Amino acid sequence: MNEHGQIQNLTVDKVYHALGSSAAGLDSVEAVDRLREVGKNSVEIHDPWRIPRSLIHQFTNFFTLLLFASAGICFVAEYLQAGQSMMVLGWALFGVALLNALFSFFQEYRAERTMESLRQFLPHMVEVVRGGRTLSLLSEELVPGDLLILKEGDRVPADIRLVLAEDLVVNNAPLTGESLPVSLTAEAVDSRLVESNNIAFAGCQVLRGSGQAIVIATGLRTEFGKLAHLSQALRRPLSPLERQIAHMVRTLTFIAVSLGISFFLYGMFSGRSLWVNLVFMMGIIVANVPEGLLPTFTLALAMASKRMAHRNVLVTSLSAVESLGAVQVICTDKTGTLTHNQLAVTRLAPPGLDAEFKTKKDRDLLLGLALCASQVRKTDEGYSGDPLDVAIIERLIAEVGETEHILTDTQRHFPFDVEKKRAAGLGTVEGQLVFAVKGAWEAIRPMLTGIKSDDDITLTVDQANLDEAEIKMTALAAQGFRVVAVAYRSIESVSDTQSSQGQLESEMILAGFLGIEDPIREEVPAALTSCHAAGIKVILITGDHPDTAMSVATRCGLVDRSASTELVMTGDMLEQLNESELVEALTKGVRIFARTSPSQKMKIVMAIKSMDQVVAMTGDGVNDAPALKAADIGIAMGRSGTDVARASAQIILIDDNFASIVAGIEEGRTVFLNIRKFTNYVLVSNGPEILPYLIYILLPVPLALTVIQILAIDLGTDIIPSMALGQEPPDPESMQQPPRSQDFRLLNPGLVVHSYLFLGLLEAMWSLGLFFYVLVDGGWQLGMELAVDDPLYRSATGIALATILLMQIGNLVGRRYAKSSGLDFGLFRNRLMLAGIMIQVFFSWGLLYLPPLQKILGTGPVNSSVYLIAWLGVPLIFSSDYLRKQLFSRNDESIKSSIYHHLP
Repeated sequence: MNEHGQIQNLTVDKVYHALGSSAAGLDSVEAVDRLREVGKNSVEIHDPWRIPRSLIHQFTNFFTLLLFASAGICFVAEYLQAGQSMMVLGWALFGVALLNALFSFFQEYRAERTMESLRQFLPHMVEVVRGGRTLSLLSEELVPGDLLILKEGDRVPADIRLVLAEDLVVNNAPLTGESLPVSLTAEAVDSRLVESNNIAFAGCQVLRGSGQAIVIATGLRTEFGKLAHLSQALRRPLSPLERQIAHMVRTLTFIAVSLGISFFLYGMFSGRSLWVNLVFMMGIIVANVPEGLLPTFTLALAMASKRMAHRNVLVTSLSAVESLGAVQVICTDKTGTLTHNQLAVTRLAPPGLDAEFKTKKDRDLLLGLALCASQVRKTDEGYSGDPLDVAIIERLIAEVGETEHILTDTQRHFPFDVEKKRAAGLGTVEGQLVFAVKGAWEAIRPMLTGIKSDDDITLTVDQANLDEAEIKMTALAAQGFRVVAVAYRSIESVSDTQSSQGQLESEMILAGFLGIEDPIREEVPAALTSCHAAGIKVILITGDHPDTAMSVATRCGLVDRSASTELVMTGDMLEQLNESELVEALTKGVRIFARTSPSQKMKIVMAIKSMDQVVAMTGDGVNDAPALKAADIGIAMGRSGTDVARASAQIILIDDNFASIVAGIEEGRTVFLNIRKFTNYVLVSNGPEILPYLIYILLPVPLALTVIQILAIDLGTDIIPSMALGQEPPDPESMQQPPRSQDFRLLNPGLVVHSYLFLGLLEAMWSLGLFFYVLVDGGWQLGMELAVDDPLYRSATGIALATILLMQIGNLVGRRYAKSSGLDFGLFRNRLMLAGIMIQVFFSWGLLYLPPLQKILGTGPVNSSVYLIAWLGVPLIFSSDYLRKQLFSRNDESIKSSIYHHLP
């Protein structure tokens, strides 16, 4: 309604009238009617089809559909000619597709459940006045017009208009991003709703004081709800790894289906039976599709997420593990991310232009006077009160350990007044009764008659020393400090203690200035240095003042101290730019955005994405949620972050340590390189799996590998070694390279040639050579047909399978490094790799000589000398690949460096 849009401009009586309420609150009947009309005070959007839709999505990717189609072909083939084990094969393919889809769904479902924490961010119980009685009820039952009671420590449950405020201070940082507390009043103000100090927003916390307020908006109509709705409504784009996998799946699927259909038609035209052609088509498809690759991807990412958790990086979406390594730009919030989101007194300065406190006693006196004008309470957790007052006493404790001998008694306190811009108090400092004032310099300057010099002498005020003090204050402000002036006067007469604040504020002596700031986190400068070394741009986006933003960026090393102010853009300037103009500004080097709104944060993120760069957004407040969701990677703070921010993010820093981002990026880059390693490893075995089917359809020879045997490789012996490659430690040089180009493909021509036409062909030739050797040695001749249960055929196909398994050992070791051999002590530290090698050795022997495996795989024994010859394939493939590394090391280096590119 229109009144809501101007509610901050109305007097208290008119506020009651506009909301249809009164000083006695709503009556119960009216409250029930309004609840029925506007709904519960909840930001959750109920989507009953979300889970079923997510589940269906897992069954619609190319790989899954292809496996289901292959299973269907197997069932048809079994119907046409029963007793050929096609039913078993069909159920095996069906099971692989089903399990992989369900496993992926489970991971996604578990990540999305974090959205439920939105409800926990708002308080469960609140106190309201209804019908003249104070009631305690669930926050979700609040309605517009309810009269809410506020007290220190409460979290505001809805957007409210104050009607009574007693020294009321709230922290709007979760919503606005600014860490400074806001003093509230019940008076009408002439300002915009979001800038009004008689309005408090849902999700913000009461730091001090008490009051009453009328609820003006609930649920999704609150500013909190609008942001939450925006973050929920946004659909996160596919991650870089998801795009890479989708491309690889489409490519392999196209190849598999094209070859399968082509040779099926060729077989039909050449006069082969439908059964033979179906078996052949199935073999081609199964041989081309690395069925174990997707489960291995998922397992590798899951293991990496566990390793990242040990480094205080919690992953809520598995694809984000690798995506973090692809990040080219990090957009970081200031409050709670680069800084502690906690005020601290970090500078104590005397009034003189070039003066500094010479003794610790002088510093303690200044703090004592400031504390005299403060009001704090001791609690079990420490101190509570206005954050500035808490910062003062914490600095005093850090200086002297105890405060009793500095401040022994506080007789009266005058709370901070928004219009007067100061707070004051009467107390005893060093045994002397004093009246002290702290606040804005412009508010204290007119009441000064003296200025304390660095020699502990009180100078009479004149224009010169006032100007010096103002220059000192301005210099501190230019360094990014919030400057608080402290003045005092001695109280000689007891009767003066009963005087009003206005009467006491005369003949004051300026004691000095406090430099207040939200300190930079200690680990941030080193983390930013690592980001720069890794070729990652860091952009600061904050709701704070431009000078404050520039100061923080300079102190933490985001920009050089000599950097131009042209690097800074305000929200007002940003509002005037369209996306192309913003892209141009980013290209020219803008690195700091100040006074930005939540929608503008998202505008910046979208502009960077339009530059084809992978962007990560860090933040901890409600106001960061939409941008966190829109970014390729959303990174939220675990401790200081709001539940809304954590629910919108894919990465959560458990320790709020910006440096953990660097550790996560290193892990992400390692994951991508390791995924590339085991993709290369798995595709190598496709060569010896495909070639037997091509020879079988073109020549009158037996089929060297059955479909069951191919699945034994893809879903059996290759899984553990692939996982082992996924656990290889980080490359020391990975964080000295810029991020990889988005044009770089996981499956590119170089990888295909190396996998299929070099190592794959080598495995195929060696295994087929031994296959035909066993056949010929057993009396087989070209064109002679052999039954699938013929002992000679079973022995020949057995040695072909055993040879592939053994040669995969040499392939496995060679995949560990791009240039070196892979034979080092790290091989023995990777237990999964040792286990994978042992499995391949055992199965290569067992499928030849153990009756249970012989029966399952359709294999038979061979002479031990033939098996020993198969072992020669291990050094053959390993040495051939190592020779390639040495001969083409320069070319390999250029291929490796093409993964990365420098940002403009």
